[in-house]
Amino acid sequence: MVQNSGTPARAPHLRSLNQPRALRVVIDHGVPVVLIEGVRQLAVVEIQDIWTIEDEWWRQPINRRYFCLLLDGGIIRTVFHDRTTDTWYAQGY
Repeated sequence: MVQNSGTPARAPHLRSLNQPRALRVVIDHGVPVVLIEGVRQLAVVEIQDIWTIEDEWWRQPINRRYFCLLLDGGIIRTVFHDRTTDTWYAQGY
């Protein structure tokens, strides 16, 4: 049994895992061709998969188009376009 250290829980420091992070994207005909992360630009070599999620129309609607991308250097990245706010995000897993 572990002894109680008396240290208070740090709930204000907790965060959700895998929160999407905002991303700048260059698009062509509605699909990403370049991801911009800070000063780095990563060209899309191949779109490996595309899917759409539309849900919770009765509450706060979710309308996202996801892309699984193969980028320069062999990097695989999942990104989505939030169609309700017209913003792009990288989704980590």
